[in-house]
Amino acid sequence: MTNTERIAEYIAKGCKKPGKLGLELEHFIVRRDLTHVSYHGGVKNILERLSAFYPEREYSGDDLIALYSGEASITIEPAGQLEISIMPCSDVNNIMKIYSRFLDRLKPILDEFGFIIINSGYSPRTPAAEMELIPKKRYEFMDRYFKKTGSCGINMMRATASTQLSFDFADERDCIDKLRYANILTPIFALITDNSPVFEGKPYKGRMLRTHIWNNVDSDRCGTVPNLFDRDFGFLKYAEYIYNSPAILITENNEPIYTGETPISELYKNKPLAEHEIEHLLSMFFPDVRLKQYIELRPADSMPGEFAAAYTALIKALFINNTVPDTSGYTAADIAAAKTELMEHGYNGKIYGIAAKDFVQMLFETAEASLGTKEAALLIPLYERIYTSMEKTL
Repeated sequence: MTNTERIAEYIAKGCKKPGKLGLELEHFIVRRDLTHVSYHGGVKNILERLSAFYPEREYSGDDLIALYSGEASITIEPAGQLEISIMPCSDVNNIMKIYSRFLDRLKPILDEFGFIIINSGYSPRTPAAEMELIPKKRYEFMDRYFKKTGSCGINMMRATASTQLSFDFADERDCIDKLRYANILTPIFALITDNSPVFEGKPYKGRMLRTHIWNNVDSDRCGTVPNLFDRDFGFLKYAEYIYNSPAILITENNEPIYTGETPISELYKNKPLAEHEIEHLLSMFFPDVRLKQYIELRPADSMPGEFAAAYTALIKALFINNTVPDTSGYTAADIAAAKTELMEHGYNGKIYGIAAKDFVQMLFETAEASLGTKEAALLIPLYERIYTSMEKTL
């Protein structure tokens, strides 16, 4: 068996009956004046206090960097952004109950320190260059690498926060259908969740700031997966995309090693990949829609809970409650053009031959028709926010 076959086999082990979603929501911890709180400036202390509720702990040396329980994990992103990853659930309201419980535990701790949390796609005040990285070699190496591959690596790692959703696939065909459709919808998802009013401490007058940033991080591992719309695209083709690209870093004897631009295929040409190595390598790629043993949707900005709930319900409707539509005829170039169009014209834009306003309306009508009453009601805050934005552009 080749290593690309091993990667493909690992992905295939994720096949299961679809029905659940996982939510990951990142937050900025800031002072009352909205300046950034670093790991050593307070985030570490917050994690230590939260550990009373999350019994499993992970350290980097003597530094606490992650907490785990049966319902969620609490981790920190490169510059101390606090992330909750909620266990997969079939009911969106259950996901949000777990999130509310997290906030109920977190907010009294923040009050004691005089901090607050912000759900935003970009740091509300502190420039990226002034933010220190957490004590984790992975991020040190990524930071070093991305300084060579694009103009926005420092912004992405230190000053962005997202809402990510994951969902299952039944088999390879179902996976590729969903992967293609999710990529086609990426530009519109980025627009409807756009929550980045500030860039480097100043008002940002454009749209979809995180899309702009990710477009300028690393073309080898971001954006749309190469050859996604080829007729023979499948698990093996995704594996080849991974295997023939640079690793940035690998781990040997539990120690991270910087590998720079050396392709994975060169690093492992004489060594079979183990499952934990495959898991690591897949995590080092950041396309708009990432494939592991589930599909991970990555374009949305961090949003307050009610909007995150609406977005989660929308994704459930489109990818779990409905069969995805035919995607033949689309290309990666079409997706790139849609991103550019929406960044320039917003809801007045036109994508895939359809007015953006009509495209959004179609998605929400589909969602409302396929969700139960309680979950359909969750859509309202996000739809009202979108409608308000549409009115402003008229």
